[in-house]
Amino acid sequence: MSDLEKLMFLFPRKAGLTRDEFFEHYLDVHAPLGLELTRTMVHYTVNLRDAADRAPAGVDAITETWTGSVADFMNPDRSFASPEDAQRLMNDHNSFIGDPYDVYAVEEHVRKGPVRAKATSGRSPGGKLVVAVTDADGGTLDRIASVSGHDDVTRYVDNPVTNALATGAFGARAAFVEVNLVEGSGVADEIERLVDDEGVVYRVSEYVKK
Repeated sequence: MSDLEKLMFLFPRKAGLTRDEFFEHYLDVHAPLGLELTRTMVHYTVNLRDAADRAPAGVDAITETWTGSVADFMNPDRSFASPEDAQRLMNDHNSFIGDPYDVYAVEEHVRKGPVRAKATSGRSPGGKLVVAVTDADGGTLDRIASVSGHDDVTRYVDNPVTNALATGAFGARAAFVEVNLVEGSGVADEIERLVDDEGVVYRVSEYVKK
């Protein structure tokens, strides 16, 4: 378990934007701005839902942030050098991210692969799934974990929710599982079968920014 605290955000795009416009703005404008202005963000990963999957429409990005303190991260006076910096980032946020969106504090457990994914200038190699689990005690996590030993699984992380900070957009979740895979792996289909109706499986592209 990491000494850092972790947040996961489930974002929809703002009405009127195409997915490609949303993705482009996130990577080319908002992510660099967040890195420039946010003082309490230790690590930062953007997962864009740009692949076909069986999940309901709505979630377009799942963002992970690591911080020394969630309370400090959520406090503009601590997260930004000035009120002007805070407003600058929020103005950009509101220009392309829809409302409402969901926010969870989670406890990260890396079960396989590197403890910290390496920051790169582009998309991480391979595919990635983010599984939003409805009931952490219903056996779903154990079923998903059964595939973690597969050679096609390069990284496996489970994130039980410790505090649901906002759940008004897509419904409450009990845990999130991240599975990085070799490109084109059939394990993705197997995980969708194992989860069935006890969660939602998002197929994403991962961009590790910090």
